[in-house]
Amino acid sequence: MYSVDTIVLSFFIYSVLGWICEVVYCSVPKKKFINRGFLYGPYLPVYGFGATFVVVLLQDFTSHWYLVFIFGVLITSVLEYFTSFALEKLFKVKLWDYSTYPLNINGRVCALNSTLFGILSLILVYGINRPVYSFLSSMNTTLVNILSLVVVALMSADTAFSVAKMAQFRKVVEEIAATRNEIERRLKVVLENLSGEALAENRARLAAEREAKKQEYYQKVRRFFFTNPGLVPDESMKAQFELARSLVNEQYRKRIEEKKAARLAKKQQKKGRKNG
Repeated sequence: MYSVDTIVLSFFIYSVLGWICEVVYCSVPKKKFINRGFLYGPYLPVYGFGATFVVVLLQDFTSHWYLVFIFGVLITSVLEYFTSFALEKLFKVKLWDYSTYPLNINGRVCALNSTLFGILSLILVYGINRPVYSFLSSMNTTLVNILSLVVVALMSADTAFSVAKMAQFRKVVEEIAATRNEIERRLKVVLENLSGEALAENRARLAAEREAKKQEYYQKVRRFFFTNPGLVPDESMKAQFELARSLVNEQYRKRIEEKKAARLAKKQQKKGRKNG
């Protein structure tokens, strides 16, 4: 029988394992590390909840693997659907979108992913959960209590901080569009009213201000685009969102080019010293 503390620690372990699976799944095709997830820590609670529900709710069905598969598909699909729905209502964005996948429901769940989650449910119930449960059961009860409290405190704080950051993200996305429009308006005034040296000076100042703003906004919104490459906004935010995405891509490419140039300069400097 699972105790509350054991369930909490199992939830944390499966959240971490889910994060690892997502990172591998997304990083291998891109050939670069992609830190997945809405939260800052290396865990994905949607996997933790899914695995915990499967393990606890299906413990009386383990003698029938096909029931574990079917109920695993249903439990994880319902959880994924309502998690997507809740996040979209709260933040006006989808963290994932399966609209291009066959047999999807509103882009929130699809047959392919649901089948994969069913297979993972089988692996979880008949492979992973038994050693995890044995390990947790062998631990000192006091230690389990303390660790469960630490997990709850850590993930609660992370969730609160991440929700605040997501609210800031939405605000900054809207601010990016407003700032661009304001700088364009000021540039139009400068072009209409100034000429010669004064025109050049004001254009240079506005260009520098625009570049500084781009760098500032890049630092504020890049994480959400990089950790959730499937982000899709609702219609009310679409234009602002795409502008913010293009800014992030532009600044990212710029930084890559700067790093390449720095490495090349360093290599040439070393070569020059050798020849000298």
